[in-house]
Amino acid sequence: MSTMPTLAKQSRWTAVRAEVQRAVTAILVALLVTVIVVMLTSKTPFEALNTLLTAPASKPRTIGLWFDDVAKLTVTGLAFSLVFQARQFAMGVQGQVYVGALAATYVALSPLGPTFAAIPLGILAAMLAGAVWGFLPGIAKARLGANEIVSSLMLNYIAIELCNFLVRVQLREKPGVLTSLEFPDTAVFPPMIPGTRIDLGLVLALGATLLVWFALYRTAWGLKLRLVGHNARFAEYAGIKSTLIMVSAMTAAGALGGMLGAMFVQGQTYGKLTVMFEGGLAFEGILVAIVARSRPLAVPVVAIFYGYLRQGAQLMNIRTDVPAEVIGVVTAIIILLVSSSFSIPGKAWLLGLFRRPAPQTDAAVDGAAK
Repeated sequence: MSTMPTLAKQSRWTAVRAEVQRAVTAILVALLVTVIVVMLTSKTPFEALNTLLTAPASKPRTIGLWFDDVAKLTVTGLAFSLVFQARQFAMGVQGQVYVGALAATYVALSPLGPTFAAIPLGILAAMLAGAVWGFLPGIAKARLGANEIVSSLMLNYIAIELCNFLVRVQLREKPGVLTSLEFPDTAVFPPMIPGTRIDLGLVLALGATLLVWFALYRTAWGLKLRLVGHNARFAEYAGIKSTLIMVSAMTAAGALGGMLGAMFVQGQTYGKLTVMFEGGLAFEGILVAIVARSRPLAVPVVAIFYGYLRQGAQLMNIRTDVPAEVIGVVTAIIILLVSSSFSIPGKAWLLGLFRRPAPQTDAAVDGAAK
């Protein structure tokens, strides 16, 4: 009876080892390409490479920037992972971030802003707004047959322009300044490490990771969601309402996107709402989710490495003559290699060179003698 759990554990570790080998190989190949590109585009290539590989961890300030990115990339990666687990391809996290940020801003600038309730109510309002924005494309697909990619992208544009309009017209500090009023200190996440941008957002990201993992792998809802993702028709035959599960997954992902909006505007990075504040980071969660294969516990790990690469690229762009677009080439190579079923050419032949020949048994020797 103990054989089945042992085989399952061996199979699980084999899969983990294969994924780690794939990711490490992809990173090494991408770094090799980076070296070649930097050598061709920079007048000081060694300085540029040194900046890329060491600058994010060189000072407490840059470490804070790195982990601030890690927290945000983790949350957006989890949001996309939930949608991808249901085999939906909604791209609405960016819009959910903006409506969540708007909701958190109105809480922070309301009479509740100077009170102790500003932070939890801001997060709650942001998650509720994001959940509604995630629900809309889900119900549009379930009831009207609307394509979730198109509807979610259109909702992104609506949310971004709505946010920009309100900042310019209603929430602006003064004419010509594209920011809202400053939030009260009680509405801004306290820093976990003084002098850095490491704040409550990192705790929220870790909590969201555990919550999403538990929901996916330890609840009946998560089992139904994964069944719908693997085979929606079979799930329907099994009595699972696939449309309900799909809409609920997009709504839950929307709540995460809304929370990310609160992390932006209530975090140490801003403490106010600005035009185009997220800088496209919400869309980068797609890359994190793909590399992590939509596995919640793998998302923070991928976010750590990708966040380091992202910060290194930005610092390399600021301090050297290498354009930041170079890192886009590196990122694309990593995604292509990790998400595809690639293998190293000649891998089997190389392994055969170092593999010891299997010892012959007595029966094999007798057979050969005959």
